[in-house]
Amino acid sequence: MKHNLSNQPIIIELDQECREEHFSRAESWFKNVQLTQASFRQLLEDTVPKIEEPHIKDYLHTMLMEAIEHESKAEELFRIIGRKPSSVRTTLGEFLGKSRELWADVVALAGGAKGPWQDLQQLYISNLNSMSAFAVAEQLGLALGIPKILDVTFGVVAEKSTSQLLLQECALEMCSKSILYKQPF
Repeated sequence: MKHNLSNQPIIIELDQECREEHFSRAESWFKNVQLTQASFRQLLEDTVPKIEEPHIKDYLHTMLMEAIEHESKAEELFRIIGRKPSSVRTTLGEFLGKSRELWADVVALAGGAKGPWQDLQQLYISNLNSMSAFAVAEQLGLALGIPKILDVTFGVVAEKSTSQLLLQECALEMCSKSILYKQPF
């Protein structure tokens, strides 16, 4: 009986140096996860107090609680591969969140929007960036053969997917009120 090697699993032994190089590359990506998540959390913290509509405010407050938890999950990714989280990336992320707010104000001014609609739109974009960063981390966990990374990322990506739909719905629901009637919400 012939064995078709193309249908057989192939095991490649990686030496410690190669494994450490892969971990260093994953660590670099995990810093991006940290940055995008800190940016999203900061923007969310600054947006929640601006919202008056109770349902949207409640949705955003729930997202904020999740965002804080997701930030700790981003730090957990480092510990799984034996590395330390970056405090600099968190600070840069917070700065990026603040600059997104400024950009949102410029967009609103140019488009004639009133109220916090532009902040919702920036949250929509920022959450998508963070969700994508976590999804890439998930793929790195698969490629590295580390199920603990998937344990962290899978739930985060699922929650962020739900948040993405809610943010889109809120932004679209409030855009006409903000642009046509110049009313906050």
